[in-house]
Amino acid sequence: MRNHATGLTDRMTTYHLGKQNNITPGIAVETLDFLTDMICIVTTDGIYSYFNTAWRNYNDGLPDTFGSDQWLERVCEPERSRADALLSDALSSGQAGETDIRLCSDTGDSRWFMLRIHPKMDERNAVSFWFCVLTDIHERKLRENNLIRQAQIRTEMLNVSVDCIKVINDDGTLSHMNRAGCTALNVDEHSGFGMEWLGLLPQEARTPGQDALKEAAAGHNARFTGVSHLPGEEARYWDNMLTPLINPDKSVEAILCVSRDVTAQRESERRIALLLHELNHRSKNMLSVVQALVRRTIPDPDAAFVKIICQRIASIAKSQDLLIHGAWTGATMHKVAISQTAIAGDVREKRLHLTGDPELKLRPETAEKIGLAIHELTTNAIKYGALSNDCGTITIDWTTKDRTDGEFFVLRWKEAGGPEVRPPAHRGFGTTIIERNPRAVRGSSVVYTYNPDGVMWELSAPTCHVISEFS
Repeated sequence: MRNHATGLTDRMTTYHLGKQNNITPGIAVETLDFLTDMICIVTTDGIYSYFNTAWRNYNDGLPDTFGSDQWLERVCEPERSRADALLSDALSSGQAGETDIRLCSDTGDSRWFMLRIHPKMDERNAVSFWFCVLTDIHERKLRENNLIRQAQIRTEMLNVSVDCIKVINDDGTLSHMNRAGCTALNVDEHSGFGMEWLGLLPQEARTPGQDALKEAAAGHNARFTGVSHLPGEEARYWDNMLTPLINPDKSVEAILCVSRDVTAQRESERRIALLLHELNHRSKNMLSVVQALVRRTIPDPDAAFVKIICQRIASIAKSQDLLIHGAWTGATMHKVAISQTAIAGDVREKRLHLTGDPELKLRPETAEKIGLAIHELTTNAIKYGALSNDCGTITIDWTTKDRTDGEFFVLRWKEAGGPEVRPPAHRGFGTTIIERNPRAVRGSSVVYTYNPDGVMWELSAPTCHVISEFS
């Protein structure tokens, strides 16, 4: 033992190291020699009265003095002070205790042991003597330390993320939260957590948060938006994604919540919307100026072809409106058909039949080309075709089809019930728009026939050049 001025080591001396000593009647210390743990017996006066065979034979680079009252000198710091305090407290209080320590060898190596001190009580329930036990836990301790380090690395990884990452227990309490989450919710990262997650959210976000939490607790992914207000800072907007962590038995162990700050994205979207609105406004003004120039330049502004030009300009404006409202990601085929046949008036509701996926979205450049062609087809139908009488009908259908050379988008215009159709004596600009304009779509083909029972027009093009990636 160390020979310092105070503490347990001043009160402990070696009383007996022999194998044939009985500490108290009926207790044969030889029995301890059969145990693999290192065990010594300490009297109530702090005297080391016996070391078992395992203790005496432990030589892992340690000197012979290890089997004596000087064994604490082989305990590494800072565990030595902790072990000394444990033994002193036990002798003073009569309470058992334990701690993990490292024994150091002369080579500088160390090995982990669990130090336990436990009282042997007599029939009066008083301490008769103490068992001091060293159990080798080196391999377990290495695994434990490795797990702790891995957990620290995972925590550090989570703390690097700018996203707010939380683990929520199945009862809605907060199990873990990374540094970004603590900052966003104004929570001390050393608080230990355990508080209600919903209680940390702003009042207006609690109802959608509660709905999302119930959905996740039922084993389904959930999502909601929220906003946080920190003192002295502007509002920050969040996209919250909840993912259930499922056990092998399909029960929900916990819920992972990742909250992403979308404030900058939201501001960018707002600015883009303003710019698109301004662009749309300016473009419309420009088209209006073009229409005015046409009317003022042509000697007879009431001439039929002036009206046709203005209608075509209006057709382009309608397609542009659709694209602007779709944030220039495209326009659905259904909306293009509806907007470009609007010149037919009320008759289209009863005599125009649209068939196809209403959510299928065309690319911006494709929507403009198809829109202008449908406008010209509608104009011709009003003048000469199915909409020139009271009973004709038009069917517009679109679909996608698999062919040997890939997947194709097919759009068909079919008239029926109108006057008998005859091919035109000459081909005007309108026919050029109907036939050639859509062919600007890469890989497309157009069929335009004048069947006696009604005009048929069909566009076929690879879906990759027609359908928007945002569809």
